[in-house]
Amino acid sequence: MILLNSGRLELAIDRKTGAIRRLTDLRTHRVLAESSQPQAFVLEREQNDFSSDFQTFTCQEEPGGVSLCWQREDGVTIHAQARVRGEAIAFTARAEGNRHFPLCSLEYPLINGIKSITGDNDYLAHAYATGLLIQNPHAAFEKEGDGLRHMPYPESFSGASMQFFTYYAQGLCGLYFAAEDGGFYQKWLNFYKSGNALRASQIFGYEDIGPGKPVESHWDFLLQATEGNDWYEAAGIYKTWALNQVWCRRGRLQDRPPEEKAGWLLENTGAVTFGINGMHDRAKWVRKYRQAVGAPLFHVTGPDWPRVPQTYGSGVPGGYPDWFPTRFHPENVKAWQEEGGHFAPFEFDFLVDPEKGDSEKLKASLQKWPENPKSHDGYRFHMLCPLCAYTQQLHVERDRQAVRESGADAMYYDISANNILKTCMAKDHGHPAGAGREMTRAYRKIYDSTRRALTEDRGQYIPLGTEMINETLIDVLDFYQARANAQPCSALELWPYRTLLRLNRAWLIPLFQYVYAGYAPVRMDGWGKLTAQGGDLIYHTIAKTYLWGGLFEINSEYSPMEVIDDAGENSSQEHYCALEPRGYAFDETIGAYLRKFASLRTGPYGRFLAYGEMLRPPRVVCESVSRTYLQYNLTAGTAEQNTSGAIARESLLVQAYRLNGETAVFLANTTAQPQQGAVDLTKFSNTPEWLACLDYTDENQTEKVVKTENLERLTWEPYQVMVLRCAAGN
Repeated sequence: MILLNSGRLELAIDRKTGAIRRLTDLRTHRVLAESSQPQAFVLEREQNDFSSDFQTFTCQEEPGGVSLCWQREDGVTIHAQARVRGEAIAFTARAEGNRHFPLCSLEYPLINGIKSITGDNDYLAHAYATGLLIQNPHAAFEKEGDGLRHMPYPESFSGASMQFFTYYAQGLCGLYFAAEDGGFYQKWLNFYKSGNALRASQIFGYEDIGPGKPVESHWDFLLQATEGNDWYEAAGIYKTWALNQVWCRRGRLQDRPPEEKAGWLLENTGAVTFGINGMHDRAKWVRKYRQAVGAPLFHVTGPDWPRVPQTYGSGVPGGYPDWFPTRFHPENVKAWQEEGGHFAPFEFDFLVDPEKGDSEKLKASLQKWPENPKSHDGYRFHMLCPLCAYTQQLHVERDRQAVRESGADAMYYDISANNILKTCMAKDHGHPAGAGREMTRAYRKIYDSTRRALTEDRGQYIPLGTEMINETLIDVLDFYQARANAQPCSALELWPYRTLLRLNRAWLIPLFQYVYAGYAPVRMDGWGKLTAQGGDLIYHTIAKTYLWGGLFEINSEYSPMEVIDDAGENSSQEHYCALEPRGYAFDETIGAYLRKFASLRTGPYGRFLAYGEMLRPPRVVCESVSRTYLQYNLTAGTAEQNTSGAIARESLLVQAYRLNGETAVFLANTTAQPQQGAVDLTKFSNTPEWLACLDYTDENQTEKVVKTENLERLTWEPYQVMVLRCAAGN
């Protein structure tokens, strides 16, 4: 065996095959992975031609590392290096082809035989979507291939918004995996069942495909031992690297001048609506939401405003001629803009119908999908390649005209850069087959050019937002839509793990927010309907959305809007997808709860949520409460439509932020009953006193001094929202 020792981790590599045989945590003396599998890599030759075969293997040991070389019968040579880098082991690899056939991708390293450490105290935390935590993945992933591999929506890095994951036994030990790539290369970060154990791996490629061209990782893939100190430990390691990358070059949001950020969205917006019909009068609902929330709203419209219908599943526009003139109902525009509100038109950003306007230009600019997209998604739709000149021109000119005609304050892009595979196999677009990072660079250029043009036209900063988020675009976007906070009463993000979510064996975690709070675009989430029939899980969802730095989204996409007074429901005939009639009334109690958080977000403590650094929250001892939900905000006829149930959630939520030397702790009772909870604030400050706002509403924002010892026996009143504040270093 070849042994590499980082001081914390020992890696054993087979001298005959180059396969990783064993990983040992040297602090606990635990063998974390052990395997006799001969596979050291998986090479994809052509498309869909996978092989781990080799003819000869040689290795050369060096101080602190080893160089590995596999020769194959087809003339392909695979070079790899494993070396000690601080307390980590770093891997790089390169596959060199010959002039007779192309190479598409390489899976390396393969870390086979990852063991169960303790069972139910084992966790996988992955940057899938914006953060997924799975308990006991050995049991959760039941059959071969189960887990996170070739993942579906949102694509980003094969479903992940960041380039790391961690597997650990709580409070004992664990492993940190990360691709330290600041150059936007395409990759898949995998953790899945292989044999009777787990496998971790990295796939990369689809960048520049052609005979004789190599597949190469230009970054270190890191393997590092951890203390098992929850997922925050790994996120902290990654954060140290991530905040120094090019996508953080604009600095913290609070430090940007007013002309380089949307201050109204960050500081003065209480909540969001999403999907209200653009071309049909919905002013009554807009005004009701504004009255209930008690703060300015940001409205992302429905897609039904272009000249050619833009719908869910029954047609989209083509090129520029199909979009104009816009068809926004004047009563909607008036209501959206009243009392400080703002709005953004919804666009299917690069999704087109190539048989409509500008047909020939569209067809010449279509993204060509690979035969094997390495995704659960079949990619049976038409998207424009961002590297084509027509795409770049259309994006800027279309949006300039949309803003000119409508008076919009922002633009929103659905099915866009963050949730589309970064691969185009076209040979006539002026880019290499595969494209990979060049596509991400092109998306960045398009968004930057569009914002500059819109801002110049309007004379004020025009923010841009997308469906979902990826770290490589946080400096060119201002907001994003997500839905996972509402799970299991939601769709799209985390749907492959819905069974685990319902069984409380998997959870959404604020992984992305913990790494990028203070730098990242504003998250719109919650995906809620303000009706009692939707269940009382919504109270937990609202609190979680705000305490995790976001804005709650009232969603009107897939189900009728709430019944208000004597107004009937909006119907499928005046909508962009089929609606199942409901007749559910607006619930004033939910509206009042949302109002508290809107007031919090726009009040004096909202600066912590908008600009602060997210901290590991204080420990709170409280009871779990069963929450009900009805998932009805879905396309009519889908499998999950009308599913209902109950799920246990903590009664009290707490989160902490630091900003400019101060710490603020946000606390919320998410139930209709008084709750007893003990809050441990000792790690934040030595002071015996905190300034507290004990019920945060727009009517009562007075502070009082509270002794830390009193927080150990505090009674939280029904639906109470509190803020505790101290100065760091006291």
